[in-house]
Amino acid sequence: MDVYTTEEQQVEAIRKWWRDNKWSVIGGVIIGIAVLWGGRTWIAGQHAHAEAASDVYQMMMAKLENGALDEATADGTALLGRFNDTPYAALASLALAKIKLAQGDMDGAKSHLNWALDNTQQDELKTIARLRLAKILLAEGDTADALAKLAASGDPGAFAAAYEELRGDIQLAAGNASDARAAYQRALAASDPTSPGSRLLQMKLDDLGGEA
Repeated sequence: MDVYTTEEQQVEAIRKWWRDNKWSVIGGVIIGIAVLWGGRTWIAGQHAHAEAASDVYQMMMAKLENGALDEATADGTALLGRFNDTPYAALASLALAKIKLAQGDMDGAKSHLNWALDNTQQDELKTIARLRLAKILLAEGDTADALAKLAASGDPGAFAAAYEELRGDIQLAAGNASDARAAYQRALAASDPTSPGSRLLQMKLDDLGGEA
């Protein structure tokens, strides 16, 4: 705005600017309010969506605990369908894999575990899915793919002991006793020495002639 010599000229200039621009200003305010309201509405909707997914998952877990596998499967299928954009979908996929294993369907179990592996953003769930896939591959006698699945994990973090123990089991099944012994030793080093799992690892090492 130009520099005016009198206050009256300044006031008149402001009035003129307002007459020329008021609808643009009003429109901008309305749009801003609409965007803000829409954002809040979207956030509220996302929260409600996540809450609904949580409720379905809790029901699935309760049914699974009670042995109602068909009903639990229906809930899991709903989570993979309507709620596949929530973290509960990957959890449901892990549970569905457990159901398939209980029913003797290894291919179905692997399919659900691969879905969890491909769709979750949580490293811990990826680690669990790889561990369970490797166990199934070992059960099928595919030691090479089982080892490759474990190797793809990188750092297993809190699951290091479980990973190394399974790696030892796979190497033993493949006839590699020295590699199995080394994996069991790493697993034992990563384990709580007071846990039952540590005692089992020690037994496996003893069978191989290993040391604590």
